[in-house]
Amino acid sequence: MTENAKNEAAGKWLEYLQVVQSLSTEMTAAISALARNDLGRFEASVAEQERLCEIARGLSQFLGANSHLVMSPQGLVVAGRRLRQQNRVYAAVLARGAQIGRALLSVYQEARGNSHDGPIVSATNTWSCEV
Repeated sequence: MTENAKNEAAGKWLEYLQVVQSLSTEMTAAISALARNDLGRFEASVAEQERLCEIARGLSQFLGANSHLVMSPQGLVVAGRRLRQQNRVYAAVLARGAQIGRALLSVYQEARGNSHDGPIVSATNTWSCEV
């Protein structure tokens, strides 16, 4: 175990922490965009979250393979807890939005006399990132 390998792993842990914190910030921005009905900002935030998730996935693979070099910094544990909490809030916001959307579509279709038996909105996806 060389000093260079330890330094590289420590640098990756710090980078991972920054990515997790950025992801948390983007989730907050997405929720805020939803609250303001700012679809453009919401879509941009989702795209950024996807990019950050890819970076986090790559870093976690490196860190998993080199976990013997350094221990997880305490800041990462705190950031991970915060991110998990925001994931729960984000999922709840999106689920509530889907419920409201289905209700509005139902009212609209009923008013137009175009009701049908199938589900109005079939997408059940929520955005989250496992890091």
